[in-house]
Amino acid sequence: MFRSDLPPDIYLSEKYLDLENKKIFRDMWMFAGVRSTLSSKSAFLTRTIGGVPVVITTDDGVTLKAFENLCAHRQMPIQSKAFGKRALVCPYHAWSYDHHGCLRAVASAELYQMRQSEKDGIKLREFAIEVIGNFVFVNLADKPRPIGDQFSAEFLTQIADVTSYFDPQYAYTTFEVDYNWKFNLENVMDYNHIPFVHTQSFGGLIKRKEAASEENQFREDVVWDAEEARKATVALPELSYYGTAEMSLKPRWYTDLVRRYGDRDLYYSWHLYPNVNFCSVAGEWFLIQQYEPISPKRMRYHLWVTTAERLNKKRDLTALMVGLMQAEKKIIDEDVVFLNNLQRNLHTGASSALHGAYEYRLIRLGKWYRDNVLAGEV
Repeated sequence: MFRSDLPPDIYLSEKYLDLENKKIFRDMWMFAGVRSTLSSKSAFLTRTIGGVPVVITTDDGVTLKAFENLCAHRQMPIQSKAFGKRALVCPYHAWSYDHHGCLRAVASAELYQMRQSEKDGIKLREFAIEVIGNFVFVNLADKPRPIGDQFSAEFLTQIADVTSYFDPQYAYTTFEVDYNWKFNLENVMDYNHIPFVHTQSFGGLIKRKEAASEENQFREDVVWDAEEARKATVALPELSYYGTAEMSLKPRWYTDLVRRYGDRDLYYSWHLYPNVNFCSVAGEWFLIQQYEPISPKRMRYHLWVTTAERLNKKRDLTALMVGLMQAEKKIIDEDVVFLNNLQRNLHTGASSALHGAYEYRLIRLGKWYRDNVLAGEV
């Protein structure tokens, strides 16, 4: 067994959320939305990243821009809805901005006595943006790292490929839960909870492979633990990874209606550090989960569901997507019961978690967090 490098306080204290906002959410490339939802003139979506309100918009459906979603006048959000089609016009006093974030016009301009030089200097704070396949990423840092420093080239190629199978129609929802965002990240990385927590839903669909006998035994010298303990650093791209699992699925009526990703009944999953779990069931439909911290003990869950691309665009699969979303929410609710209880009972002074061999990714995640978030701060 291996003792986690993460003390319980990182799930409890505002101090650590402040560190995460500084060293993770405002420094890394963050998934912000789906590209095909921004394919028309004046389309936009809004997000909160590391506590910063962000609007991603396009004036032509082609070029995307990301700005701080605050009017320069009185800091009112320029766009208030999660998605929509609307120009960059503040609803409070009708200041408007162009596609470069520059102040374009001021209603009742005579009231302000604004010099032209002052007007020319007013611009929304702009953020770096990257589009990988159908995924849009934003980076809030003043000097963003290359996205290839966060995700491996192979991983980005996979993301670009699989997201090209998305249908342009989506179901989306968001809700809040009472636990730290990292608990959800760790939960989706822990495949061993599935047969115990999801016995009435997801658990019966995943074929569980029996480990080889030698993998179930710990040798007396415990070489695996010693090697892990000696590793001082973990590279950031290692925290994002891809995996598959065999599924036991009944025939689906919609299989022949979509351009399926792959040709096997597999559960595909991509973990995008820090806070996205992206998966597909049999390559026929796709789910994106994202965990947005609100406070140390509360987070906002974002969910997107879409099918693989419809072969006949006139065929309406809205009812299917709604049903898939409801089924996924049922599975999530099963997790929420346990994670709420975990958060509720964790306390300062409790022991750090114990991990076994199958949790090696959680161990490495803890080591990266120790070296890159906690270093010099605790």
